[in-house]
Amino acid sequence: MKILSVDTSTATCTVGVVNGDGILAESVDSSGQTHARHLMGMIDSAITASGILIHEIDGFAVVTGPGTFTGLRIGIGTIKGLAYALSRPVAGVTSLAALAAQADLPTKLVCSVMDARRNEVYYGLYVSEQGEPAQVGTDRLATPLELAKNIRESCQFIGNGARLYRETFEAALGPLSQFSHSCRDTIRAETIARLALKQFQKDKTQKLHAVAPYYIRRSDAELHLGERL
Repeated sequence: MKILSVDTSTATCTVGVVNGDGILAESVDSSGQTHARHLMGMIDSAITASGILIHEIDGFAVVTGPGTFTGLRIGIGTIKGLAYALSRPVAGVTSLAALAAQADLPTKLVCSVMDARRNEVYYGLYVSEQGEPAQVGTDRLATPLELAKNIRESCQFIGNGARLYRETFEAALGPLSQFSHSCRDTIRAETIARLALKQFQKDKTQKLHAVAPYYIRRSDAELHLGERL
């Protein structure tokens, strides 16, 4: 199954075309520019580099969050538009699940951590089940220290939040804290496609309306509106 996958959940934008277990083309942009400026160009370049035509794509996959509010809307809106135009299924993959799938010590407890700014992080805990990450509990928003207090066993941290707050985790957890290689902190197109493929195998008619931004934290606009009501 040929899948076009996209991640715009952070300042880094990733686009790729995957066929089965093989990556046909992948493009990563870490320039920090708004994703709206280059996402369609990256998609076009990836399709061209893959050697296939856009109508040969069998399905689309996109990271739904948590992540930057604007980035998520851009990525999800673009992919849903393409899926609608081509009458193809689309699957949403959370950023925390994708990071856990990239961990290099799958037999240990894994904590996917993404920077949420304001000295907070989004995080999710995972354990290995038959070689695949299985979530423990629910995704949460917390300060790095609050997160550390919930860890009581050896844990591998992965994600940009793990790198940003590494000293905090090491100070609080000592030898219980381990960290994946920094190269695994960027979500790969192949990972997104692999997780999406599992959804397509369960239900080949993944619906557009089922894919929506996954924020965890409310936007500033929502918070300000709540304060005025």
